[in-house]
Amino acid sequence: MKWFVVFAFAFAARAAHARPGGGETYSSSSSSGGGGGGYSSGGGGSYHSSSSNYNTGSGGGGDFVSVLIGFGMLWGIPLLVVAARHRKWNSPQRAWSPPPQPPRPLDIEPLLRSDPDFSRPVFEDFAYQLYAAAQRARHDPIALGKLSPYFTDEVVATLARRGPRIDQVVIGGLRIIAVGFEHDGSTAVTVSIEANLARRDGTINVVERWRFVRADGVKSKPPEKTRTFPCPSCGAPWRAGADASTCAHCGTVMGAGLYDWTVTSISVDAEKSVGQTLTGTVEEVGNDFPTIEDSDAQVLFMHLRQEDPNVTWEAFSAHLKMIYERLNQAWNAQDLSSVRGLVTSSLLSYLQFWIDEYKRQRLANKLDDATIEHMQLAKTTRDKYYDAVTVRVYAIGVDYTVNAGGKVVGGSRDVRRKYTEYWTLLRSSTRRGPITTTPNCPNCGAPLAISNAGTCTHCNAEVESGSFDWVLSKIEQDDVYCG
Repeated sequence: MKWFVVFAFAFAARAAHARPGGGETYSSSSSSGGGGGGYSSGGGGSYHSSSSNYNTGSGGGGDFVSVLIGFGMLWGIPLLVVAARHRKWNSPQRAWSPPPQPPRPLDIEPLLRSDPDFSRPVFEDFAYQLYAAAQRARHDPIALGKLSPYFTDEVVATLARRGPRIDQVVIGGLRIIAVGFEHDGSTAVTVSIEANLARRDGTINVVERWRFVRADGVKSKPPEKTRTFPCPSCGAPWRAGADASTCAHCGTVMGAGLYDWTVTSISVDAEKSVGQTLTGTVEEVGNDFPTIEDSDAQVLFMHLRQEDPNVTWEAFSAHLKMIYERLNQAWNAQDLSSVRGLVTSSLLSYLQFWIDEYKRQRLANKLDDATIEHMQLAKTTRDKYYDAVTVRVYAIGVDYTVNAGGKVVGGSRDVRRKYTEYWTLLRSSTRRGPITTTPNCPNCGAPLAISNAGTCTHCNAEVESGSFDWVLSKIEQDDVYCG
């Protein structure tokens, strides 16, 4: 299977083949996708709307660009995912799947002119964390109230009505699909999200659109200030004062977008109960698709190399291969501790969800004799906080699933299976220096050992954030990747 990954994963009612980052899917029974984890992933697909449709707010606004609602965050942070591969599960006949067409590029230049500090991966990570926190809190008025500065009253009420309790949130894809300015100068950003919401009575797959608004003149915060949800004005832990919209610490009255991004509307486009059957065999789709390469990918990579001569294609490729090998070993062992510090925390959470699900069903997915045959640069993106490089990986391995008795229930022990995926690695834009090719801490050089807080146990550096070396943030499948 392909790696489950940030960032892309469309979980189907019947899923098979599940390399770390792809293969397993979680959407409707007639569609599937793979990859994900981390911040995002791309793709398109068709989903049948359920009878439940939660809409709040007007949702209007003049968009510069409105792209098809696809899935996947640009960076795979948690990001990644999903779209639909129209396959016939457990059938030897391959369903036709045309190469995806690259979407019209999302124009964020007007936003960058008004706010040069805006970063897509930072914003998408913020949206990812807020979405997960809100879904987990929606059954609890007190917990939901602690997030209230980031939602309008109407949206808080909508979330509360959606109950019941959500025990786990697995985000397969999160992607900005529209950016625009309102008549009063405020900025509106629409995000498409596909997620699995696990409850005690089963798992729900949802496809939603969240609309974020921020007032004119409000600037983006650095990454370290976007991962929690304090008072947007003073930064203290949120506690309501005289009324629900007033900060008890600074006395500031909150308003939609006055101090930070505020969700003004939520639309649930699809909601469906899904099964999680991790057995069976499916055919690879997309290996023969042409690589989707940005026109400026090579130029931007060369600019990156000019600023840091250590970033050669050879060094970058060696680092990616090291992550690939370690990740496969960890996946086969059903223990991800050895890849902490090499992948983002969001992607790690995504992979762990699937390992736990395999264990729960007393199954194990294996990817033996796995090798990267070659790689191709697809995309290079740079902003104030992060540099990101997306590479198409051409690989081969023996992919199969066994039950508790060792019987093969998916894939084959005997057939080597070729596959291709898009891997995105990111690093702090201020970082310079050698790219590691061994699993050592890139800050202190000690053997890589990461605490539960995501820091090196030797020097306490936040290695998982990409502050010191390139970390894997997203894996997207070739049949859903749209650039």
